[in-house]
Amino acid sequence: MSTIDQAAPAADTTKRVPGHVIYRRVLAERTSYALAAAGMAVGPQLDDSAWSYLASGGIGMGTLAWLYAKTKDPDQGLSALTRAQRAIPFLTAAGTYVANLITPGFNWWEVVAPAAWASLMGWLAPLTRSAGLVLELTEHQEQHGAGPGEPLTYTEFLAAKWQQATGDGTRLVSITPFRADRPDFEAVVVAQAGKAVPTFTEVQLAAAFDFPVGTVKIRPIQGSGPGRMRLVARPTTEDTEATAEGLRGLWETAVAAPGKAAPGVDLIDWRSEPHRIVLLVASPPGKEIHLPHTAICSAFGIDDPSRLVIETDGIRMGVISVYKTNPLMKVRKSTVEDLTMDSKGRVTIGVCHDGKPARMRLWDPGQGALRGITAGVTGAGKSVLQNLILAAEKRSGVVSWVGDVQGGMSLPEAEGRVDWFAKGPVETLLMLTAAHAVMKYRERISNEMGRGDFALNKPWPLINITLDEINRLLSHPDEAMRKATAYLIADIQKTGRKVGIGIRLAVQSLHLKDLGDDDAIRQQGKVGALFLMRTASSSTKEMGLDGIAPAGFQMENIPARIYENGQIEALFSGKDDEDGESTAGMAYMFLDGRAKFMRTFFAEKVDGVYPDLIALYGEDPPTGLTEGEAKAAQAGAAIYGVRHTNPYADCDTLAQAFSDAPGSKPTASPPASAQAQAADTDGDSGEAPAPFEAPFGIPFGDSGPDIGEEPGLQDQILELLADGPKQLKELRAALPGFQPSSVSNACTQLKAKGLAISRKRGLWQLADN
Repeated sequence: MSTIDQAAPAADTTKRVPGHVIYRRVLAERTSYALAAAGMAVGPQLDDSAWSYLASGGIGMGTLAWLYAKTKDPDQGLSALTRAQRAIPFLTAAGTYVANLITPGFNWWEVVAPAAWASLMGWLAPLTRSAGLVLELTEHQEQHGAGPGEPLTYTEFLAAKWQQATGDGTRLVSITPFRADRPDFEAVVVAQAGKAVPTFTEVQLAAAFDFPVGTVKIRPIQGSGPGRMRLVARPTTEDTEATAEGLRGLWETAVAAPGKAAPGVDLIDWRSEPHRIVLLVASPPGKEIHLPHTAICSAFGIDDPSRLVIETDGIRMGVISVYKTNPLMKVRKSTVEDLTMDSKGRVTIGVCHDGKPARMRLWDPGQGALRGITAGVTGAGKSVLQNLILAAEKRSGVVSWVGDVQGGMSLPEAEGRVDWFAKGPVETLLMLTAAHAVMKYRERISNEMGRGDFALNKPWPLINITLDEINRLLSHPDEAMRKATAYLIADIQKTGRKVGIGIRLAVQSLHLKDLGDDDAIRQQGKVGALFLMRTASSSTKEMGLDGIAPAGFQMENIPARIYENGQIEALFSGKDDEDGESTAGMAYMFLDGRAKFMRTFFAEKVDGVYPDLIALYGEDPPTGLTEGEAKAAQAGAAIYGVRHTNPYADCDTLAQAFSDAPGSKPTASPPASAQAQAADTDGDSGEAPAPFEAPFGIPFGDSGPDIGEEPGLQDQILELLADGPKQLKELRAALPGFQPSSVSNACTQLKAKGLAISRKRGLWQLADN
């Protein structure tokens, strides 16, 4: 703030106002001069000269009369000069205007004269100066080495105010305004050598700067003695900034102090946003950062742990976000654009706590196919997350194989919309066997081609296998099935990456008992994308996050519901659990060594399914295997050819189905070990692998027609198309005896035979139309 905003005549006065009030007053005065100058230039050129003469003459004569009345007493002294100063703008303006009026025609100086008048008046600001608002600075200007007419900065003004108000020998140094357009600032109070800074009341502190009581505070400075204290003045800033300042004090006393939540961790900087405050913290040099989530929530009085998010670099720096309310209470629905894979293999599946998109990779151009694990109890949102990923895969040309060990109840939306939807533990194991055979087939061809890594669609599409509720199969009472499942998953995790076969597991938790006590599966799965939703454990060690969570990372388990005013308030007021907001979809996403708190896009369940998610899959048929891969899959597990029509979920009915299927090969051999079974399906020979026994006695041979080749299906489609073009959904509705995916694949096969074409998405017609 300049001298123009603060200087005053050397007259005694008791008027004292904050500097920002003076600034606004000077700004208003200067604005009025600019507007008056425009009128002085334009008015004389108008036709109503009589009214102009009367107005200008009236202003001039009226001002002279007022000035005479106020100054006729010879004993007024300086007050007469003050009144004369106030009359200057009016007298000079009236004189300039009358001069313009009496001059015939238009002259260039009729514009220059008003502009010069406005500039002079704006520089002098006679009305504000004559009010004597800053007279108390006069005696302090000399103490700062400035003469009566030299400028004082805002920081000098504050230092002078402090010295004038206290007079105890303390000084105000390191003065830093928070914003240029507001009087709020922080500074350091320094006492005389060997003395402590006196104790001031809130009234004394506020009076020193003429600020509202309670807006000026003094706090200790960490690492300094009583001779230096931190002063913070915030008379006008928003509540969020005041809250942030309170957090700084809380941090120093309740978090960083010895014996508290994070002793020695310094608060380096902070910033405020409309709904959150961001703190930048650092551990002392040589110390690894450790930020206990629960303890910091307690220090800040937060009973909803999702309102506090901690992120660290794993070394000594961290960022803590403190929200007014849970930042993920409301999340929008997903769009097709969200689920379309970009050049880096990424899709958007939700929103991070800071509003940024939550992206994950369906594959990595530099690493190939990916692994991953999603952990969460029932109701945590695993199904929505899996459906979003599967819809993204379908939209992006990825071959999706889904094993729903719960008999198809976990992911009903995916049935008929992915290349293979396996129901129950038996079919899921057969699907894994087929996938293993395809993996060996790709390995053999890659070796023959001299390739070391996977290239998307050159020559094969990406295959991603999703295994939902896989803990039911990894802990199956049949030992042979359990061992076979563990071997196949571990081997695909380990070697599938380079040939474009990824695998994701969805489980209740990361505890070893939920993964069949197989630590290899858990460790391999954690190398990829890990989603930790609401679980039954709040210990990162118990949840198996060791080796993947950033160093120093601490988290509190996501609650089942969150409340606008906190859970304790809800309990105290007697509200039921249903009154809170469900946290389904909230998760910690671990990617590339970082933990991100996010929530999946919203989806509404209607009659047991998610119509929004079904629509996101689209109407086009899913991407399938190449011809060579399909033969390898059929040889590895005979069920592949009838995968869309298989209704079986137990060993007995599945075995009966195979014995009844055309071309099936009965067997009476006893079960063999799972490891030997899987090792025999390497697919390395030029011919398709020979049939072999499954661990539970089901033959793996050629069985049943290929999907889309069901007897009569293609002929019926051609008959329907003979009446004119049909949407795919119309064909499905007209053929209720066939699976929707069978109809889709039959249309694709008719197109390959040149009998049908698709003019646009989902619209089919005969090729000769």
